Amino acid sequence: MSKVEIKVQFETITPLWTGDAWMENNEIRPSSLIGSLRFWFEVICYFGGVCKKEEFNPNQGRFEKKVNYKEFKIKLLEHGNNFDGQVKTLSDLEIDALKKLGIPIPSIVFGTTGWKSLIEIREINFDKANFNDIEVKNRKIIPNKNWFWKGREYNGNFEVVFRVPEEIKETIFFPLLNFMDKYGYWGGGWNIGYGRLKVLSVNSQDNSWQKNEFDFSKFDKNKKIYIEGNDSEENKIVELVKETNLLTNKNPKIKHWKHNGCNLPVKDMLRNLIIEKANLRRSLNDQKERHYIFGKTGNIQGEDLPQGSKILPYINRLDNNSYDCGLLSIAGILNLYKEQENGQQ
Repeated sequence: MSKVEIKVQFETITPLWTGDAWMENNEIRPSSLIGSLRFWFEVICYFGGVCKKEEFNPNQGRFEKKVNYKEFKIKLLEHGNNFDGQVKTLSDLEIDALKKLGIPIPSIVFGTTGWKSLIEIREINFDKANFNDIEVKNRKIIPNKNWFWKGREYNGNFEVVFRVPEEIKETIFFPLLNFMDKYGYWGGGWNIGYGRLKVLSVNSQDNSWQKNEFDFSKFDKNKKIYIEGNDSEENKIVELVKETNLLTNKNPKIKHWKHNGCNLPVKDMLRNLIIEKANLRRSLNDQKERHYIFGKTGNIQGEDLPQGSKILPYINRLDNNSYDCGLLSIAGILNLYKEQENGQQ
């Protein structure tokens, strides 16, 4: 399988935080960036109907299954070890070698036990001077609330060198990069709006990387998913809503609500959006539902659900002088856990 290098120049819209196990943020960690790509790719695959609920592993919180390497080696011997041999076989039913073993597409693309990720990061180039410490007295976001900015942030430009198979560069990687540029979050601290990055350039070329369509035909899936702007509502994963209360709806769409006051300093915009999110949180009378959607510190008694907020402060820079901002909802992922809980697939 031939991999190509793709150099992506990023600029932070909101601070980037990729802290380690000791909660220290002294470098931009590749594992944090790859983990973010995988998470959003899984959301896209689930909301777009490419991944089925029964492929989801609730214990690991992702679409995951170990590769039976002995069986997989037999498939490689039968069909060769190039991309088509590893992913697309010529069996009677033309089922992917890995798919035939029940490996979900996100695990094929980003790896699992016994299988290496197709998308890798070779190196990250950043300026250590762009890491900024915030004084403790300035970390509280809103008076009388226990919400805090991260203690150390990265603000500025950096370069990531990805290694991607040529076969999925145009159909998977570029659409995913375009999605991340428009809607995705990198690193950690998403609940306070951290991790929104702008792609400045890809291989120092034009904007040909801005693909709106995911094409899964390489994985024997006759399926295309659109980020936005296509005629088919069924295949479009981002939905613009006009009222904040619609963000708590758990239909399988990424819901985007726009705020009016967006031409402020970034931290001021985030503060206003966090207040909007807090107001929406208070409007939910059901405490358990409130914890599901907005997160809770510690475990919810008797429940095994993801603890982070599913509604995120959102900022996108349109140009050097203007921004788009609001709230983004991925509440639809809760269906994966709830249906597993109830014994439904």
